[in-house]
Amino acid sequence: MKNFVLTFLVIFTILTSNALCFGDKGKDHICFRDVDADKDGKVTFQEFKEIYGDDKVKFKAIDLNDDGKLSHDEYHQFLGHGAS
Repeated sequence: MKNFVLTFLVIFTILTSNALCFGDKGKDHICFRDVDADKDGKVTFQEFKEIYGDDKVKFKAIDLNDDGKLSHDEYHQFLGHGAS
């Protein structure tokens, strides 16, 4: 039973850390929370261009609901991860 609990905790920690996108600089993408500089839950074009450059066409393509801001789900769709 003790081994089961330990194994469960290890697996849970690994899965949770990936889901929450902890600050692992070795990843092949930039976490939403790092792009969202003011931490309001949306990425504006100003925040986007700090990381991805002045590419309004790309930003507009990612902004699926055309509200001028990227949601967490829109951003992850852009990365190819799907909504999370």
